[in-house]
Amino acid sequence: MIDKALLEIQDNIRYNPDRWNEIKNKASGLNSHFQEVIDNKRRSKDRIIHFAAFVSNDAMYGMDAVFSLMMARDDRWDCKVVIIPDVSRGYPHQRDTYIRCREYFANHYGDDYVVDGWDIEFDEYIDVIDDYDIIYFANPYDSMAVKIHSIQYAVTRNVLPVYVNYGYDVGYKTMYARMKGPELNYVWKYFTETIYSYEEIRKLQIINGANVRLTGYTKMDDYSRVNGKAKSRKKILIASHHTVKMDELPLSCFMMYHELILSLPKMFPAIDFVFRPHPLLFIRMINDNVWTKYMVDDYLSKIKKAGIEYSNGGEYFRLFSECDAIINDCGSFTLEWLFTGKPGCFVLNDKLSDEHITTQMKEGIKRYSIAHTNDDIVAFVRDIDADNYSKKQEMDEWVRNNIAINYPNAAKVILEEMDILQ
Repeated sequence: MIDKALLEIQDNIRYNPDRWNEIKNKASGLNSHFQEVIDNKRRSKDRIIHFAAFVSNDAMYGMDAVFSLMMARDDRWDCKVVIIPDVSRGYPHQRDTYIRCREYFANHYGDDYVVDGWDIEFDEYIDVIDDYDIIYFANPYDSMAVKIHSIQYAVTRNVLPVYVNYGYDVGYKTMYARMKGPELNYVWKYFTETIYSYEEIRKLQIINGANVRLTGYTKMDDYSRVNGKAKSRKKILIASHHTVKMDELPLSCFMMYHELILSLPKMFPAIDFVFRPHPLLFIRMINDNVWTKYMVDDYLSKIKKAGIEYSNGGEYFRLFSECDAIINDCGSFTLEWLFTGKPGCFVLNDKLSDEHITTQMKEGIKRYSIAHTNDDIVAFVRDIDADNYSKKQEMDEWVRNNIAINYPNAAKVILEEMDILQ
């Protein structure tokens, strides 16, 4: 896949050399700007680093472990979560996700740690960038934000923008799209998760990985500290991706097995089931005219009537800890679940090929039982029901060496990388 990508890069350079060179030259020029920002901070009398996480969706937040370390080091760090609106999917989505996101972080960290980037009552966007020294952008797409909440605006100010993936890079085309856009070529530091992602970024990015640091996947640090509830019944997590109509990354098989999900509790009465769709699944299905809102509401009502727990948004590591297995066609979950050492069934879309996915995703899928049909899913659940699976429940050496870099201390590595006063 990388060989094909390199050919595409050459085509892109030939097709639009001015755009390519513009991004490359500006990114190169930002090095001196960032050093000036650091020097200004060191010359100041302020011995506290003021940090903000710009977040528009709580499910796409990858800095929790780092933020928690900052909270414990208030002699060095003053940290806030700035809630910014996602302006790319219509006003109802913008309003609802903003309110939900704000409530989540107010409950998670406390209201004192939450700052508004949007005044909903007066529909005014609030520019707070100059209040901070370092800003983590949970969203790498400036098109989803207003200008004053964008990376390209931040690099014109006296601030250091950083990026941590909110999930593992699994789709080749989506990863490559980010690599050839300005945002992640402009950030001060881009923290990445695995050997595979580090090498692919260096080959695909316009600046060839000049700002990339291999730190590990900080999001999973928190999993090492989670203890699930004691339980007497087995529990299986069902995680469905949003790519129902996405030719560039045909992961989702939800339309194949959505009726089966409703039948599983009756087929396996000794097992509890949890349905945790990607937060964009039903939004995309409505926007792409796959289902209407009525059909979505009706399906979720059937989920409830079937006795299936519905998990929607926010932290999910407790689910990972409490569940005995996963049925999954998602992206990041495919790699994150490997940290548990528990059995998994990956539902493989027959349209998915190696050309669609990154190396780390391809390698991760190999660690799963593969389901091509509903019968394959049922066979997997039957094995769980019959105790026909390993009870070891710990990551193997391949995961530790290739996927779980610096686990469970990736957050400490990132914190050290951002400490501009040491």
